[in-house]
Amino acid sequence: MKKLFIMISLLTSLIALSAQEMMHPEKIFETAGAVTDFSIRGSRVILGTDAGSIETYNLLIKEKTGHIQLLDMLDFMGDTIPTKIFSIDKFNGKLLLVTQGNHGFRDVIVWSFNGKMKLIDADSNKMLVKKVRFVNDNQVLMGLLSNELVLFDMNKNEIIYKLQISAYAFSDFSLSEDSRFVFTSDESGIVHKIDVAEGKIVTEYSGINVDNVYQLDYKNGTIITGGRDRRVGIYQTGSGNQYYLQKDFPVYCVALNQQGTTGAFTADEENTVTFFDVQSKKELFKLVGHPGVITKMGFYNDKTFITASEDGYLMIWKLN
Repeated sequence: MKKLFIMISLLTSLIALSAQEMMHPEKIFETAGAVTDFSIRGSRVILGTDAGSIETYNLLIKEKTGHIQLLDMLDFMGDTIPTKIFSIDKFNGKLLLVTQGNHGFRDVIVWSFNGKMKLIDADSNKMLVKKVRFVNDNQVLMGLLSNELVLFDMNKNEIIYKLQISAYAFSDFSLSEDSRFVFTSDESGIVHKIDVAEGKIVTEYSGINVDNVYQLDYKNGTIITGGRDRRVGIYQTGSGNQYYLQKDFPVYCVALNQQGTTGAFTADEENTVTFFDVQSKKELFKLVGHPGVITKMGFYNDKTFITASEDGYLMIWKLN
């Protein structure tokens, strides 16, 4: 039934868009639940869902190659529910998760060949961690809803620092290619560049978004933002150039290619993804196919794009 619905939605979208600007997915996977986060590592996508599933997809052969199901948990009423995954990453064989814990707080867990290690415990640490990423083989960066940035050392099993970025609620972060800097966003609309090792704010970027930035991405000296104010923001950190594209719908998801030359954003209530040239601002083409809200997207390379949605679909797109 879900596959029939998605085909009807796709056909409806085809009518609305011209053949010159429209592309449809090359491969569609149905996931176990709403996709909350994914990471692209090498040729694989590792995703987490609100149904407690960890799923791996190979982008070269375009097949699902792994599935781990977390044990269910008890909610505050004593009922059994899936253990929701909020964020996921993988590095050198280690799997990093933020999962729902007791009393509304969250656990941060690392799985490796040596077993499972809980970095943050919901009961004792009482943290609302929203996003995590590996900095290197020994360090993990965490973004808290309280807009605190935490660097954790796994060898020492301790927090290196906890930086309060601002009084606004945290939204998202994106690491530079060398993991030396992290770019963060929040409901103020300001983007902060932070030295990861030192835990110090280096630069603030502002003047583009005037409300909550839902997502941002950083690639090769370019920052892209998407916000509640219906703006797609661009900051070019080298030249200092900045601008925004005003849209007619809140921009929930954004992404940049590795060169930082092509941007993508969710454009409308039909969940269309629009691509544009960062330098000229010219729209290039659009993707249609998701019946549900897109929660995460990213470039594998200039020819392959990945999207995931809250209605439980992962889509692989071949870009012309």
